[in-house]
Amino acid sequence: MKYRSLIFDLDGTLVDSYPALLESLNFTLSTFGKSPVDLATIKKLVGRGLDNLMQQTIGMDRWQEAARVFRQSYDQTHERGSFLLPDVTQTLATLHHNGKRMCVASNKPADYSKNILKHLEVDRFFVECLGPNSEIPPKPDPAMLRAAMRLMEAPESDSLYVGDMPLDVETARKAGVAVALVPTGGGSLEELRAAGADILLAKFSDLLSW
Repeated sequence: MKYRSLIFDLDGTLVDSYPALLESLNFTLSTFGKSPVDLATIKKLVGRGLDNLMQQTIGMDRWQEAARVFRQSYDQTHERGSFLLPDVTQTLATLHHNGKRMCVASNKPADYSKNILKHLEVDRFFVECLGPNSEIPPKPDPAMLRAAMRLMEAPESDSLYVGDMPLDVETARKAGVAVALVPTGGGSLEELRAAGADILLAKFSDLLSW
């Protein structure tokens, strides 16, 4: 692989976290008197952060209150309802063995992402796991990817961002890095083809061929 540094999205790229997200979202919807959603719907709703998810599903008037309810539920579900996607552990181990530096950049709050990576025993592969905070806005703003590259001391030309949604292409373009997409999350194969990624992976382990 010509890229020395890799930045990974989390949900739908490394981890199937949809069972936990679905359980906690439906708990929140029920709390606010709204109808539950199904798995296909949650895959389309997530990706732009918790605030955006609450604004879409609960509404602009009560989204902050809803975010607190969601967090209370997700505190209980995020570890037991998140699972590594196929080939992820073996691929990360090979990349790490080959000297690649790696970070995670997710629109999920970083405390949850770090808990999930530790629970699934892959946190050791990453320099850092980043999420939105007071200084870093959610993707597609490029600040998160740029922060990851600074931590890895990696120039744009040596960095590859790996995600699962058209949003990830938009983020990578703004950050000036190459992007690979894998069809294991929120984007269908047709949507990913249309998004114009530099690399379209059939499966996660295909990263090793690049």
